[in-house]
Amino acid sequence: MNLAWRHWDIRYLAVVASLALSGLSALNASLPNDDAYTYLRTAEIFLNDGIGAAISHYTWAGYPILIGITSLSGLSLLQAAYALNALFYGLLVCSYISIVRQIDNSRLTAYLGAVTVLAYPELNEYRDMVIRDIGYWSLCLFAIWRFMIYRDSRQFSALATFVIVMIAAALFRAEALIYLLATPLVLLLDRRFTAAENQLAVWKALGFTAIISALGILTARTVGINIPTMLLKLIAVYDPFLAQWSAPTEITLAAQATAIFGDFSALIASDYLHTTVLLGLPIILFSSLFYTIGGPYFWLLVFGAVRGMLRWEVEQIRPLLVVALVNFFITLGFLYLTRFLTGRYAMMFGIMVSMMVPVLWQEILTRFRSPDTVRTLRLLFIVFFSYCMIDAYVTFGRSKDWLVDSASFARTATPDGAQILTNNHTIAYLSDRVTEYDEVTRELRASDIQKLPPGTLIALELIPEIRQLVNQEPVQAQIKLLAAFPDRDQPQGAIYERVSLQN
Repeated sequence: MNLAWRHWDIRYLAVVASLALSGLSALNASLPNDDAYTYLRTAEIFLNDGIGAAISHYTWAGYPILIGITSLSGLSLLQAAYALNALFYGLLVCSYISIVRQIDNSRLTAYLGAVTVLAYPELNEYRDMVIRDIGYWSLCLFAIWRFMIYRDSRQFSALATFVIVMIAAALFRAEALIYLLATPLVLLLDRRFTAAENQLAVWKALGFTAIISALGILTARTVGINIPTMLLKLIAVYDPFLAQWSAPTEITLAAQATAIFGDFSALIASDYLHTTVLLGLPIILFSSLFYTIGGPYFWLLVFGAVRGMLRWEVEQIRPLLVVALVNFFITLGFLYLTRFLTGRYAMMFGIMVSMMVPVLWQEILTRFRSPDTVRTLRLLFIVFFSYCMIDAYVTFGRSKDWLVDSASFARTATPDGAQILTNNHTIAYLSDRVTEYDEVTRELRASDIQKLPPGTLIALELIPEIRQLVNQEPVQAQIKLLAAFPDRDQPQGAIYERVSLQN
């Protein structure tokens, strides 16, 4: 019992450290990420018009609704989002360490698990972002931990927690439903129990899942939420991709080939473009998987595998292997369907693989015990995780203060209630001059400017397409430059006024 309490102390300390790191990340956050504006706008709609309106605006609205509810405590919507994400990161850290302990129940491994998850660059770089994935990851990890307990003990309470929490994760991303159905199948391979006992355990899991799902659907219907219809709408989003996948246009294929192969795509004959793109997509997939694991963790694991130091019981990590495999196929399917991928989609794969890092470090630190080796290993350990922490929490990107300055200019130069035209979410949101700030498009047409009444402000991020637009003679005749940010010599943003042709 005393040992268990010390282990819980490790998790408590790790959670406190995680909350502190989230607080620092939020305080140092420059500007909200682009996805944030969709969630914030949906939360506004929920608070003003209710759940139905929020779902109509954004089908899978669990996360923004939760942001709206949290903001009722007196926080702004953005503050509420950061507070929620901090709590979810705390849950993620606690669950991560708990899963590592299920693999290797030693005090050293628990400490190493805490350091590994807190220093994990690709996971922690999202701390200052407003994204639903953080809640999804944390709830999935908590559910997986409880499933591992159910696998060992066959306690119904652990099973119930797994099912309920994984369904809660599905409110953030519907992919959690696949883990909910696939993970219990691991029990069929458990050699510690008879085949009949394993089959009964699986049926219990699937049966309880069906009961809870049915109750959830019926309860949601009483408040006007039709979950099956929401799922169908979610699937329907991919209909255009399915049509394009079966008969892609040459322009689309050329753009995809350029994204994959760069300038070398010009050497590919048009007749072979489709096949080449399909064969090239695995490059994107494996690059994304490498990125989500992270270079430091990946190469450390390669070193451990080559030296024969990666040791584990397959029985212990089998649930993690299944989750990683399911995420691999989800990511693969999404990539081939949409020809698009970000590291977040493969993050569950990376998290599962990263759990071998504390196990490997434990093996390294216990295998080499001579005084000289211990000193060297301690130094390597400090350097390794210091590098990871810097990579995770220190941003070296270019300043985006010009966006804040552009928004301030637009706000002060226009009366309350006025509308402006912009191609940047941040300017739209901070200026408080664009009602539907989440639906701003980056590329504008000449007609978008020409139909504006004289006197309207146009605040633009000068991406290449916009530079070409404002340099067109018909457009130049109808706009007047008022300000450029950060300066007129190398502007990244510009404020124009729509003027009449007479001027």
